[in-house]
Amino acid sequence: MSPNDLNVKLDADMPQLKILDPELLDYIQRRRVEDVAFAAGARIMTEGDPDPPLYTVASGWAMRFKMLKDGRRQILSFVLPGDVIGFQAQFFDRAVTSIEAITDISLCVVPYQDIAGLYQDQPEIAFRFAALTADQKRVMEEQLLSLGQRTALERVAALILDLYGRAEARDMVRNDGMPFPLTQQHVADALGISLVHANRTLKQLQRDGLFRIKGRRLQLLDAAALERVAQKPAAA
Repeated sequence: MSPNDLNVKLDADMPQLKILDPELLDYIQRRRVEDVAFAAGARIMTEGDPDPPLYTVASGWAMRFKMLKDGRRQILSFVLPGDVIGFQAQFFDRAVTSIEAITDISLCVVPYQDIAGLYQDQPEIAFRFAALTADQKRVMEEQLLSLGQRTALERVAALILDLYGRAEARDMVRNDGMPFPLTQQHVADALGISLVHANRTLKQLQRDGLFRIKGRRLQLLDAAALERVAQKPAAA
C-alpha cells in the first residue's frame, strides 16, 4: 500500500475530513473522544506542553513553528486538512513544536493510548497512521532543502508548488484555484527571508505570469515554469 492511498477529500461547501481509506476513517470515527475548534490566530499547542492531545485536522489551516526568546519565529510547516497534529509528542511526553491556527480550524481528538496499541493489535492501521506522518516529514525535508540551498525566488516557487500539490491531493482545487490564507509574513517566516524580500519575490513571480494570488485564493498559471524556477530535485 502506498501513502498516496491516504489522500483526503473535502466537500466544497462543508469541508469535512473524508479519508479515502475506509478502515482508517472508521478507526478515527470510533475512537475520537471529542471535536474541538480554534479561531484563527489561536494557539493550539505550545512547545513543551506536557502530554498534548493527538489531533486529526477536519478543516482549516495551521502552522508548526519554533520561536526564539527574542521573538524570531521559524515556521516549520503548514498544516492542512487530513494532517495529524501531536504525533511526535507521544514519544517525548511533551509537545516538540508550537502550533497556531491560521484560519478557523476544526480538530478531532484521538487518545494516544489507542494509537500506541495499534502497533501490536492492528499493524495495518498503524501503518496508515505512520504514512500520514511520513508525508508531513517529507514536507519539512523539502523545507530544509529550500533553507539550505535555494535562493529566495526558488524558495517561494517551491513552497507554492508544494502547497498546491497538497491541496490538489485533498481535492481543494477548484477552477485551477486553491485557498491561500497565508500572509506575506507567513511566507517570510517559513522561508527564512525578510518581509520585504517575500513581498518583492511574490510580486515578481506573479508579474512573470506563474501564479496569481487574489482574495485569499491562489491560481496556478504556469506549473512547468514554476517548477523550473523552483529547481526541483533531480532523481538520484
